[in-house]
Amino acid sequence: MDNKIKTITLIAFICIASFFTVFTLQKINANPLPEIINTQKKISEYFVPVANLYSVEDNFLPEKQKVYTLSKYTQDEINQLKNLYPNIIITNEIDNILDTETKSVALVKIDDLSYKYKLLYFNSKYFLDDVGGAITTNVTSLNSVPTFDFSKIGKINQTGVTAITRGLAYKTDISGDFGYPAKNISDLLKNADIVHVSNEVSFVPNCNYIPNSNVFCAKPEYIKTLVDSGVNVVELTGNHNNDYGYKYNTQTLQKYAELGIKYFGGGLNTTDSQKILYENVKGTRVAFLGYNYYDTMQKTSEIAGPNTPGSNSYSPEKVKGDILEARKRADLIIVDFQFQECYAYPKTSAAYIPCYKPLADPDQVKTFRDAIDDGADIVVGTQAHQPQTYEIYNGKLIFYGLGNLFFDQTPWVGTRQGLILTHYIYNGKLIQTKITTTYYDNNMQTYITNGDQRKFLLSLLKNAR
Repeated sequence: MDNKIKTITLIAFICIASFFTVFTLQKINANPLPEIINTQKKISEYFVPVANLYSVEDNFLPEKQKVYTLSKYTQDEINQLKNLYPNIIITNEIDNILDTETKSVALVKIDDLSYKYKLLYFNSKYFLDDVGGAITTNVTSLNSVPTFDFSKIGKINQTGVTAITRGLAYKTDISGDFGYPAKNISDLLKNADIVHVSNEVSFVPNCNYIPNSNVFCAKPEYIKTLVDSGVNVVELTGNHNNDYGYKYNTQTLQKYAELGIKYFGGGLNTTDSQKILYENVKGTRVAFLGYNYYDTMQKTSEIAGPNTPGSNSYSPEKVKGDILEARKRADLIIVDFQFQECYAYPKTSAAYIPCYKPLADPDQVKTFRDAIDDGADIVVGTQAHQPQTYEIYNGKLIFYGLGNLFFDQTPWVGTRQGLILTHYIYNGKLIQTKITTTYYDNNMQTYITNGDQRKFLLSLLKNAR
């Protein structure tokens, strides 16, 4: 009797279990993979307009430009772009098209943004500074992973010659404001993680400016210009830091240290001058290297000695060795040169075309390109008292001269013009270098140029290649 009860109980349990199993499977089949469906959502993909690197146009103007995009994007994304720009052309040849069709533009995803293109403004906004500078498409994704993290963008502002002396010193003194030179440009300069200047002049107490002299000093109070501009890195490859002797150069370096301003390309002695400066910029390790080519060749006292301050000497072997060393620790390597300047200015104030080109003798192109071949990512001439052209060589950027940032050379158009480079870094890579054009007139206060004045300089640089 007990065995019959046990058997009946077991059969009843199996039947009940089978019923619940079938019911559960039916519910699952009626609503398969609910977890995946619940995670599907719309995410934004950013497309930005880019043009030829030498384009003098800064804005995306589809009514005046032929617009391209890459065929590798999803059909959904392409259809959305076509709805916005019906005449958009789908291609795989953007590199070749932008190189040959200077008035054409392309719309690319952020992942495809490269420093080999020029990022354009959209709706008066620059995407790497303002998300409004992108065209947004909405696509369905199983994973709502952000496509771009703005908090990871690193910025380096790099500038040319700073020499607050002579005529600029006079203007600064009579203004009553020791930050006078940077009054119109400090907001732009300090809006970066690294703000670089190539300051060629030591600070000397009670310095008196001497008109037309090539022996330079600056009053210690003028360092306010650097502070107001957010400067935290000073390049010392210039050839006037020892004009008033080793004592004041040494004191100037000590003042930088007190202010938390780092330096490279020069130092307290030979060993200090040869140090590579490493900086962490939003997770990207950047190495700064600097060399004084001109004074090395001229064998002047500007070059640092075993016990005397000065700039870092140059040799091809040293540059190659330093770059190999920097590559062990850095994601991005920037090499700066104090090269020879262009002195062949005419008596008139018109733009003098030859000085926008690299120098032929000595061979500036070879020296700068050799550094790229050695492994540098960006090579910059900070010696030039006027802007020189730029190029992509072996897949890397070269700027042959940035011109004056703060100085007093007013007789010629070229020496009033200048370039500020903003290097944008993201996840260990350079994704864009933005060129800001500047100018100063007889008041010697540098300001940002736009419109025809900017296009004039960009055209000169483009034609000087």
